[in-house]
This record gives sequence, C-alpha cells and structure tokens, in this order.
Amino acid sequence: MPARRASTRKTPRSSAPFDRYSFVAVTARDLAGNRTFWVDQMGLSVTEEEKGHYFIVDAGGLRLCVDTEDGEIHRQGGTDPVIGLKVSSLAKTLRDLEKRGVRPSKGPVAGRRGAWAVIRDPDGRAVVLTEAD
Repeated sequence: MPARRASTRKTPRSSAPFDRYSFVAVTARDLAGNRTFWVDQMGLSVTEEEKGHYFIVDAGGLRLCVDTEDGEIHRQGGTDPVIGLKVSSLAKTLRDLEKRGVRPSKGPVAGRRGAWAVIRDPDGRAVVLTEAD
C-alpha cells in the first residue's frame, strides 16, 4: 500500500457573516423563579437586567438571557435548548449545588470523556453539567 501524502489543501477561512455569538436566550414562565435558580442557586452574576422583562447572567463566558414571552420571538413551549456547562469536578459541583437546593434529575453518569449530570431549571429545561467539552 503506498504511503499517503499529506494534504496540501488549506482549510478555508470562515466566511461566516458574524464575529461571534452574542447571547443565548430562553423564555421563562416564571422569571422570578428562574432568577432565583440562575443567580441564587447556581451562583451566576447578573450582567444586565430589566426588571419584569429579562435578565442576563454570565454562565462561564456565555451570556444567557432569560426573558418573558412576547408572543413574537420569545415564546413559551418546549424545553429546548439544552444548556451545557463545563465543570472541572462534577462531584464537587454537585455537592456545592446540593447545599443550594439543586439536585440532579439524572446522574452523575460516568462518560467516556468524563462524568456528567443533568439538573433542571424551573421551566424544566435540561442543564447538563459535564467534565468534558
């Protein structure tokens, strides 16, 4: 079998019409309950807020916007999206969260690349805590 030659093709530079993500937004049935979950129980910092309408937290560099339904873009409904947060130690993170009243709905599970567990926000959305990217 002949030896394979290294490819001389260059990967094209991204032609995406945007620079980077700006935020991820989820619509909440209970804004106050979600604020308690994300800020008080999860320990995230609020970076922006309009009381009664929305708040944005820093979720490890991800700008997570939690807002109310406006009947147009922001609609209540399913449990998507799934939010994944990387942790260095799942066991330690789960112990810390348990002290704040947050318990996993699934796991911890030993995955091939690291352990993971699922917690749920007040609207039932899955928040995956994972040791692997």
